Amino acid sequence: MKKWIAALLAVVMSISMLTGCGGGNGGNGGNQVKDDGVIRIWVGEESAEFYQKVCDEYLAAHTDFGYKIEVKGMDTGSIAGTITNDPTAAADIYTVAHDNIGKLASTQCAKPITDETLIAQVLADNPESYRNVIYSTLNGQQYLYGVPYISQALFLYYNKAKVTEEQAKTFEGLQEAAKAAGTKAITVTGDDGYNMSFALLARKVSDHSTTVKIFEGAESVSGGSKGESNCQGDDTVAIIRWLQAYAADPNGFKWASSDGWDADLDKDNNGVLAVIGGAWHYNTAKSALGETNLGITMIPTFKLTAEAVEGLSGVAAGDEYRGGTFADCKCFMINAYSAAAKYAKEQELILYLSGKEVQNASYLECMNVPAYVGAESYIKQCYDEGKVTESQYNLAAMQVSMSEWGIPQPFITGTLNTYYYSKNAPAVFRAMIDKTAYPTTGDQVLSETESLEGVRRGLYLVEYLWMHGVTPKEFPASLPEKA
Repeated sequence: MKKWIAALLAVVMSISMLTGCGGGNGGNGGNQVKDDGVIRIWVGEESAEFYQKVCDEYLAAHTDFGYKIEVKGMDTGSIAGTITNDPTAAADIYTVAHDNIGKLASTQCAKPITDETLIAQVLADNPESYRNVIYSTLNGQQYLYGVPYISQALFLYYNKAKVTEEQAKTFEGLQEAAKAAGTKAITVTGDDGYNMSFALLARKVSDHSTTVKIFEGAESVSGGSKGESNCQGDDTVAIIRWLQAYAADPNGFKWASSDGWDADLDKDNNGVLAVIGGAWHYNTAKSALGETNLGITMIPTFKLTAEAVEGLSGVAAGDEYRGGTFADCKCFMINAYSAAAKYAKEQELILYLSGKEVQNASYLECMNVPAYVGAESYIKQCYDEGKVTESQYNLAAMQVSMSEWGIPQPFITGTLNTYYYSKNAPAVFRAMIDKTAYPTTGDQVLSETESLEGVRRGLYLVEYLWMHGVTPKEFPASLPEKA
């Protein structure tokens, strides 16, 4: 970490000499943008009122700040797209999930962070997993672009009226409860590559191990390596086969119905007993079940069956795995089209808004889970002091706990993001679970998904799509083979 801090601080001087965008600091045309005396900030819709209040308090305490501050609530999932479509109409400071950093930096919609105090705070406060995904490249050099201030991970919502706390700990327990209730055990909120991380990123309970790699060691330099990927390990094959059987069971896994996962979860519909979701689903889940019935816990564990491991080495019947997650951070970034004169004050403001004190207050008022290392102690303190309800405490505590079983989305460029999400890999993954034909090969023989060889072909295809963005012209004669 000390070497990284030194390296970043060493380029602070050189970055101030860069010219072109964002007032000479990493965007387009910032020198021509008029300074209108207002710094505008975009945050999540649920947080806008809180951050406006915090900014007003900051201005009251810093009367020489020199700018008005306006905070607007936005759908954070769509902010990156809004900015790339028209950065000139976007806020000076905006919030995005970290997996958008590479795309926004490469399209010159962001300025890098140059303030030494802010850089030092980011590197000191955040876990290594976040520090690895908040940079990108400008003129051949790597710079810090995103400042984490919210963490998020998937976990489990369940119906406490029909599922005991003990049953909720395992997929087998949920299945038992579902059989008694005459329904399905569990669903997900979508069939995209994010929501399927619970299966793809599952880890062995005994040592947290997995053979899965997604763009490990990828470089964001122009023409650089996409890193190394692997989803063909015997553990992954066994997990797919286990999930195929679990989905086929009348009391196992189901995809959300056309009415939505919340309609399935609704206590009056008895469509499903649990859903894997995130903090942004909290109010909807609470509405579906009522706060009294709303249980929140980690994504459950499961044990591999004899059928799942048949013909495989390195895995055995009874091996226990916990469902995984992408454990991500939301970050503040600076718009490259913001007036150059605002640059220093924008970083001063981000330094304050991303500090531990404001992150803690944001948890209390908005249920935003802090991103800094050690936040779980404050979360527990709030519960012990009666400042949050049991479900609000669990909402945060389970995300913190699940972060140990996940990885941040490793998409440090827009290309990697596109290859992972938008080149049919998620559809192939779903086809394997459903035992239906792959949507990309056009060959029923190659698209067969029920046999061991069919699963291996499917996982090879997923990996190939990650690395190349297109379907292979032919499959290797034997698998596994590096895609």
